[in-house]
Amino acid sequence: MFRVGIWKYRTILIFGDAAIVLSAFHLAMQYWWWKMGPNAGELFPTAFVSLAVYLITLFMFEMYDIHLNYRSQKLYTFIHILGAVVIAALTLSVLFYLLPGVKLPRSSFLIQMGLVIPLLFVWRNNFWRLRQEMLVPKRVLIIGTGENGQTAFEILKRFGSEYEVVGFIAESPEEQKVTVGGHAVLGHTAELPHLVKKHEVEGIILSMKYAAGDQLIWASLQCRMQGVFISDLVGVGEQLLGTILLKQVRDSWFVMAPGFLILHHRMFRRIKRIADVTCATVGLMLALPLLLIATMLVALESRGPVFFRQIRVGQNEQLFAALKLRTMKWGAEAESPYTAKMDPRVTHVGRVLRFLRIDEIPQMWNVLKGEMSFIGPRAEWDILVKEYKEKIPYYSLRHVVKPGITGWAQVNYPSGSSVEDAYRKLEYDLYYAKNMSLVLDLKILLKSVSVVLLGKGVR
Repeated sequence: MFRVGIWKYRTILIFGDAAIVLSAFHLAMQYWWWKMGPNAGELFPTAFVSLAVYLITLFMFEMYDIHLNYRSQKLYTFIHILGAVVIAALTLSVLFYLLPGVKLPRSSFLIQMGLVIPLLFVWRNNFWRLRQEMLVPKRVLIIGTGENGQTAFEILKRFGSEYEVVGFIAESPEEQKVTVGGHAVLGHTAELPHLVKKHEVEGIILSMKYAAGDQLIWASLQCRMQGVFISDLVGVGEQLLGTILLKQVRDSWFVMAPGFLILHHRMFRRIKRIADVTCATVGLMLALPLLLIATMLVALESRGPVFFRQIRVGQNEQLFAALKLRTMKWGAEAESPYTAKMDPRVTHVGRVLRFLRIDEIPQMWNVLKGEMSFIGPRAEWDILVKEYKEKIPYYSLRHVVKPGITGWAQVNYPSGSSVEDAYRKLEYDLYYAKNMSLVLDLKILLKSVSVVLLGKGVR
C-alpha cells in the first residue's frame, strides 16, 4: 500500500527540528560570547553533536509520528518533548565528560534547553496545520462490502485525511447493499475499470470474502496497467500497521510471500550475534550498579531468592531457563500464568522494577549464552506456549527466530494477559520475522527507550 508523502513530511519535520536546535544553540552561544568575548573557544563540533543527540531522542519519544495530531494532543506532545530534551541533556552531559573536544558552557547548555522545549512545542502544533494544507489525500476504492471491506475501511480511517475512501465495490451484481460505513457502493467488479476512471481512483484494496475470480483479476489487471496501485488486505495491514493480519492469511501466503529469507542468511546471523554480545556486555557493565541496588531492595522486601528462573521456549522451540529479578512474592507465580493489572502478587519493589523494566536486565546473561537475542519475540513460558499452540494458528512460526529482551510486539502492544492478547502480539512477531533487518532492530532498540521511560504496557 502506498503512503502519502510520508518521507516528505517527516523530512520537513526533521529539518524544522534541526533548525530549532541549532538556532537555540546559536542564541545560547551569543550569551556566552557576550560574557566571555568572541575568542572563548571553538564550539562548532559541539553544535553537531548536540543536534544528533536531540534528533535521536526525539525519535525515541515518537516525535516523528507523522499521523499524530499534535494540536489536539498538546499534553502528550509537551510531555514527550520534555522527556526527549531531558534525556538529550543527560546524554550530552555524559558525552561532554567522555569527549574532551566536545564541550559547552553550563549557562549556554541550560539556555539551549530552555529555548528548545517551547520552540519544538510550537513548531509541532503548527506542523500539523501545515501538513493538512499541503496534503492531497489518495483516492481509494475498496472491493468487498463485508467484514473484510469494513476492516480495510477502519485501517484507512486510522490515518485520518491521508486517504480518501471514494466508495466500495460489490463482489457481484446481486448484492443489495447501497452504503458501507457511510460510503456508497458504486457498482460491482465488472464495472471496475470504468469506475476507477470516472472517480479518478489512485489505489484499490482487494478485501473480498472469497478468492478473486477471473473477472476481477482481469479488471484489476486493466486498472494496474493504468497506474493504479493495488493491494490486498494483508498487504495493507503489513505496510500501514506493521502487523500480519492472521485472519486474512492462508498457508499458501507464508509459502509465496516475500520475506523470511534473511532469517537463515549466514552473514546476517553473524552480524546479529556480534551485536547481541556487544549490547549485552555493555548493558551488563552499565547496569551493574543499578542491578546491585535492585537485588538488595528485592532481598529486603520479601523472603526468597533474589533471582527467578523460569522455563521459556526459545528458537526452534528449544527450552531454556530465563533469568529475571523476582518481582512477585516467592511461589506466587504458580497461581496463574498471567499477570493482571495491579496484580496483588507483585511486590512494591517489583512494581517499580517492572515499570522501569529493570527485572529484565539479568536476561542479558541469556543473550551472552546464545539462548536469546537482544531483539526478537518475547520468550514465553512453556506452559503458555502449549496453550497458545492449541488455540492460535501459526503460533509455532514465531519460534523460527531467537526470542529477545525487547521486540516489535513489545514496543507496539502492551503486556498481554489473555489468549486474545497473544494472538495480537503474534501478528507483530510474524511481521518482525518476515521483515527482520538490522535497520528494523535499530528502530526497535530506539523505540524501546521511550517504552521504558514512559512505562508503556506495564502490568
